[in-house]
Amino acid sequence: MKKILYLLLAVVGAIAVSCGQKAEKAEPEADGAVLRANEENNSRLAVALNGGQLGEASAMADSMALMVDDLTPEQTVQVLTAFLTIHNEAVRAKETRKDLETLRKYVDVYDIALSANPADTRAAFEKARRLNPSVNFDSVAAAFRERLTQYDAIHDGSLNAPEPADTVAADTVAASDEVPLELRPAE
Repeated sequence: MKKILYLLLAVVGAIAVSCGQKAEKAEPEADGAVLRANEENNSRLAVALNGGQLGEASAMADSMALMVDDLTPEQTVQVLTAFLTIHNEAVRAKETRKDLETLRKYVDVYDIALSANPADTRAAFEKARRLNPSVNFDSVAAAFRERLTQYDAIHDGSLNAPEPADTVAADTVAASDEVPLELRPAE
């Protein structure tokens, strides 16, 4: 009976040790999966931008921007470049709302990336600037921030049309007219 008890304890101990080893191995595998997913997103974003598929590029950049803390500085540069391209297209097509949304996204990603990893992000900015001297992420962010400040000052911080002058109509404005949460600037 004691032999069976010792055998069971040995088996339970072996299982515990092997589970611990698997758990230790699972973390690097999970990190590798995140890294592979980020690289795949990066590649898809590059293909969409180079192919002129701005709708897909916009969706990819939005998706990647949600995980800006997990992006490498080079991926951050690519997302910012995508937002800059989307901005240029929105201006060309005179899509003011899309342009303002893109400006806010650009500034948010820029700010988060610099606060999370300032040295490496600045190095990636400089590397991108050496490849394309016309792109200065810092000056673009400053210009976008200024434009958003002016727009917010004119429109009282709202992306919606100004409220109607009639007080009865103003009281009946639905709550759905508020700016959606995903379009609001980060606090």
